[in-house]
Amino acid sequence: VKIASCLGFQLEESTVDALNSRNELLSFNMHTQLELAVEEGILEKAGPVYQFTHDIIQQTIYELIPADNRDILHKTIGKYLLRSSGNNEALHLLATDQINAFCKGPGCKCSDGERAQFVQSNAKAAKFAIAASSFVQAQSYIDAGLQLLEGQHWESQY
Repeated sequence: VKIASCLGFQLEESTVDALNSRNELLSFNMHTQLELAVEEGILEKAGPVYQFTHDIIQQTIYELIPADNRDILHKTIGKYLLRSSGNNEALHLLATDQINAFCKGPGCKCSDGERAQFVQSNAKAAKFAIAASSFVQAQSYIDAGLQLLEGQHWESQY
């Protein structure tokens, strides 16, 4: 349920499938855990969507995660979803949002390789947003990507 709270108020089964695939990220079956949360009234399931019964429940669970662990969890979820997204636009956007939650502010602790990967992820997300005529969202991805660029990026990232 902590992972679900990092993903927001609701999440699709396809996202859960991506997180469960190959058992690399999770040591448990997320579908099983989410179904238990449904039985206990923490989540509701409507078709392929799980959602928290109230946004305060999602926020409380999220805030119970220590801040440092939250950042690491966002990064881990984002990187994993990014690898699993392929050409799945929704999964790519969700992965990029997770990475941007980790990289908010100037204290982003990631390697140069990760930083370059995250810049590319934001560029691709911006293209998806432009294709959907969501220009404000595209601008936010562009801004996030620009913040991640190194000071001398024109020499190494062109």
